[in-house]
Amino acid sequence: MIIEDRNVGINIPAEIFKEYDLEDIAFFDIETTGFSKEEDKIILISVGKYIDGNIYNVKQYFAESIEDEKNILFEFGKDIINFNKWCSFNGIAFDEPFIKHKLYKNKLEIELPNEHIDLYRLIRPYHKQLGLNRCNLKTVEKHLGIERKDTIDGGISVILYNEYLKSRDENLKKKILLHNYEDVLNLPKIFKLIYRMDNNCELVRENPITDKQAKYLMFLLKKHNIDIEIDLSKISKRAACRLIDSIIKGEKNLEFLEGIIKNSY
Repeated sequence: MIIEDRNVGINIPAEIFKEYDLEDIAFFDIETTGFSKEEDKIILISVGKYIDGNIYNVKQYFAESIEDEKNILFEFGKDIINFNKWCSFNGIAFDEPFIKHKLYKNKLEIELPNEHIDLYRLIRPYHKQLGLNRCNLKTVEKHLGIERKDTIDGGISVILYNEYLKSRDENLKKKILLHNYEDVLNLPKIFKLIYRMDNNCELVRENPITDKQAKYLMFLLKKHNIDIEIDLSKISKRAACRLIDSIIKGEKNLEFLEGIIKNSY
């Protein structure tokens, strides 16, 4: 296992830094050998955190072999143990469940942060109104004027990693590390867009919950004494359907219902 550790200054406007408590967030991203939680491996985890004012620290755990997965998970766990919040771009769908499954498979008992801020899920319902033709990380970065040195994507990094295992070419390793480093380096900067969105009252999410759904959902929650907080302005029509259907079928598990809400935002 190789650990890369570096500090860089990232200036975020004070009102944004304070609004979202950026010093309390662990920013993270992973690279894997594929999409299967069962068959594929985590080969790289990067964690970013503010350590002093605008000084941002990025630590990367790189697997020099496939067998290093347990080691990088263990070191990653030590890095985030004091955080209640972590932040990713589309990590609710991929990174978080992948990490949880790998912790289980490697018999590692590591407490992960309770709150996951997924920037993709915050931006996706409004991306067209924001002038974004797509809602991937590089498109959002370009919209914010962020320029990368990295020239590859996650799919290419897998190919490069397999080549690295055979050749031990340091240049291949550097390309993989740079790609994941810049993914994590740029996450705090995206809060500039989140702040702009939160202060734009004209934005309306795509495919929002209907008035009829909202009234019926609130009726069901009250009828079945289900106490969960819902911001109706952010929930989608599809998620509302899932919630209503689940409650009608007798579902009262708060974690399950909150998961539907969480995945809607």
